[in-house]
Amino acid sequence: MVNNHHPWLLVGPWYRWSDPYDALVGRLSRPAFQKFESSNFVNDFIQDPQHSLKYIDPDDFVRRPVEAKGTARYRLAATGIRKIYLETHKRFYLVVCELHCDVPGFPDTQRDQACEAGFVVRRRVARIPAGAVAEARKAVRDIAAKRAQLMQLEELPPGMKPGAVQGLRARVETKFLAAQAELKAVAAEYGISLAMEGWFPEEGFQGVGTWQQVEETPAKVAEHIFPLYPLIPDPDRAGHSGGGRTLYFGVLPATSADVDMLGSARFDDRSLYEVRCFVRRHDARCPKKRERNDCRGEIVWSRRSESYQLANPFDLSGTSNRPINIFLPDLPALEAQAMTLKPGEGAPVRMIAPEASNIEVTVDPEDFSSVSKKEPGAAICSFSIPLITIVASFVFRLFLPIVMFVFGLWFLLKLKFCIPPSISIDAGVTAELDAAMGQIELDLDVDLDVSAGLQVALDSAMLPGTGKTLGSLTNPSLTLNEKVALAGTQSADFSSSLPDHLEVDPPPAGAVRRSLPSATSGLEYEERVEVKA
Repeated sequence: MVNNHHPWLLVGPWYRWSDPYDALVGRLSRPAFQKFESSNFVNDFIQDPQHSLKYIDPDDFVRRPVEAKGTARYRLAATGIRKIYLETHKRFYLVVCELHCDVPGFPDTQRDQACEAGFVVRRRVARIPAGAVAEARKAVRDIAAKRAQLMQLEELPPGMKPGAVQGLRARVETKFLAAQAELKAVAAEYGISLAMEGWFPEEGFQGVGTWQQVEETPAKVAEHIFPLYPLIPDPDRAGHSGGGRTLYFGVLPATSADVDMLGSARFDDRSLYEVRCFVRRHDARCPKKRERNDCRGEIVWSRRSESYQLANPFDLSGTSNRPINIFLPDLPALEAQAMTLKPGEGAPVRMIAPEASNIEVTVDPEDFSSVSKKEPGAAICSFSIPLITIVASFVFRLFLPIVMFVFGLWFLLKLKFCIPPSISIDAGVTAELDAAMGQIELDLDVDLDVSAGLQVALDSAMLPGTGKTLGSLTNPSLTLNEKVALAGTQSADFSSSLPDHLEVDPPPAGAVRRSLPSATSGLEYEERVEVKA
């Protein structure tokens, strides 16, 4: 005979509740994403679960480009959706939850009463009929524009009275709600719907699977499961945050080698993901085993986590967390060293061209217009790594202004390797529909000041010999010849107007060289919640 059991709740860790000792708050909490800077994050978490990085606005939220007034065509507006950086960005995440008995006092459940724990990563997708794409796109843009205006009003503009700001905010909020209502109307008219999908591995094919529609809290878990591990605190460590608690943690995946049947990656930076954790209550009639589905016990699901998107691999904030130094060859040293080498030494990169595959040209050094081609043959040629680096660097510098000219990418003079963020209409509609239906808690307190000081400094910097500022590159009055000339300019003196923490590279003559900030200078950690005895 099976004994009656009290119900369980799988919630967020107690130290991440808004009130750590309020059981009502705990009952409504959800699994937390804890962020870390070190690749040793699992061991760090076991030692001290609370010691994780703070989420800092606006870098930890997805920001999308919206049309802007002035010289810049676009600016970034926050969405309220969590952004998860990649391992290549030197950021790592854990999913953390806690198991409680849903009875007065909200005590933790004994760990040995659960026989399985894990979590699933799902995505929400919008099903958009072809005829509704244009209307949906317009509605999403309207919502983004109104949200951006709300963000700007969070800070009191200079000289504007508080009452005027409140009145303006009320009008913008009314327009924002109207835009959300318009999207819901478009969804109802055209049959746009949201679907929840889980990842199902294909039988017999390693690393291949498909996204399929799933229930929110199924009685059986058939989709791919990521493991949750119990946090077992060191008994000799007094005041450990996991002492007397039933905490579980698992590594949140930001990348995967899995693909679907068409070769598309399982995870991308365009979809909207979420996590649900679960534990299985052990059935006393079944012996415990070290495998899944070892008994017929009940599955207890957590609430859905906050929605998130993965950062683009080229995200500027993310790549800044892991600086890469590329040292170009020292030409005088190379020349001196080359004089001491025998023929063939110092060229470790061997390129082997099969028969009829070696493409060669001969150029007259005195007449570059004279180029003769040879019939393709077979060859084995060795090159030095410094030689390859020098040529690659030269080609990059040569073609950078040409690319900017052809595609009109003049803003690359401000952010040399900037790739503007973008998002597909499907993901945009999914996020906005989710928000409009009350499923995403948008944080409208996000700071939208995207390096305003640096932007102003760069826009006002004078370019030599032109009498124009860098910000005027987007001005239509600038002639084509001026744009081409400025694109190739390497000696603009920005040193007098840039912030102290920014270093000019290469520095112009007479510029004061300033050091870049430390790679760890911006790290902030969550405040510790003391453990009550």
